[in-house]
Amino acid sequence: MKAILPNNETTLAKTIGFLRRGYSKVGGAEVYLKRLARGLLEQGYRVLLLNDGAWPKEDWPGGETIFFPQKGCSSLAQEALELKRRGIVDLLFSLERIPGCDLFRAGDGVHAAWLKHRQEREPAWKSFFTSLSPHHRRLLALERKLFSPNSTTRIIANSSMVAQEIENHFHFPADRISIIPNGVPPKPLLTMEERHAAREALGIKPGEFILLFVGSGWKRKGGAIALEVLKQIEQEEGGENLHLWIVGKGTPQKSFSQRIRFWGATANIEPLYRAADLFILPTLYDPFSNASLEALLFGLPVITTAFNGCAEILKEGVHGSVMKNPNDVEAFRKAVLHWQRRLESDEQSVLRAACHQRALSLDMELNLKRTRELIEQVLQEKR
Repeated sequence: MKAILPNNETTLAKTIGFLRRGYSKVGGAEVYLKRLARGLLEQGYRVLLLNDGAWPKEDWPGGETIFFPQKGCSSLAQEALELKRRGIVDLLFSLERIPGCDLFRAGDGVHAAWLKHRQEREPAWKSFFTSLSPHHRRLLALERKLFSPNSTTRIIANSSMVAQEIENHFHFPADRISIIPNGVPPKPLLTMEERHAAREALGIKPGEFILLFVGSGWKRKGGAIALEVLKQIEQEEGGENLHLWIVGKGTPQKSFSQRIRFWGATANIEPLYRAADLFILPTLYDPFSNASLEALLFGLPVITTAFNGCAEILKEGVHGSVMKNPNDVEAFRKAVLHWQRRLESDEQSVLRAACHQRALSLDMELNLKRTRELIEQVLQEKR
């Protein structure tokens, strides 16, 4: 099916084409793109969404879309690059691994690095079959082209971890990588009265301590480790007050405890952040966990791993704890108990304020401002 171009194709405004496959109502990438598009519209740019037809047209700022229905990634890439070649878009901004795009946001990290993390923690036979997977081989081939040292593409990495991975795995020039961390819309710190109201609304009893896990793809995000941490703690004296809430896509395991609650994927997660006490994400690999940043915004200390790009913004003992080994249940157990004691003491207000302040330093508007500046810089380079 031929793509239908918007009616005002002849506009003199610079046109930014945003390439994104699929659509999710609660997706972080979708929220990011819509905010960025609105900001560019306000500055006089024209914004086109290049999509496979999954994104509702009415949900794109300005409404200008070019859909290539039922296209695979390689076909979609060819169509997008053709629009660039014909001058229909002045800059091709991709969230997909498309060699030849002008600007690529590595929001999903580096697939080669993720596979390396997996191989270090799984049996050799499993790694062997993973290496034969057409899916993984295709993504690795795309990355080799996209991150070639001779590539003219500019890269946005949302953490130093991802930037370093691109340099190390592909020898990509560091001066073509811009590190722009994720951001959150600012919110005032919850008052204790607001927290109590949120907890009462969700039926939390006095003295109960809520450990919150948020992440789709529980295997990679460390959901099994979070479950084992609860299992270990509830066997200890005083452990009966700890509850674990698991939010996101995944298959709930048969619960061994009444103190585990699986929420599934939910569009309205704010009430859970408001009611929780502590955030845990024992992730094997996460370029920059938005959920971790959102938890900080609601005053929750974050316990995560060194393989989460968001760990770079955490000061140990102030905003949370960072584990070197994602599978070290004992280390996570100790960290949870440590923070539980502190959050149930007179330190609580100070700790929550520090976490909230750290999140505010990564304001979404700052993220978008730096991204818009980079877009303008790339356009200048193309002249």
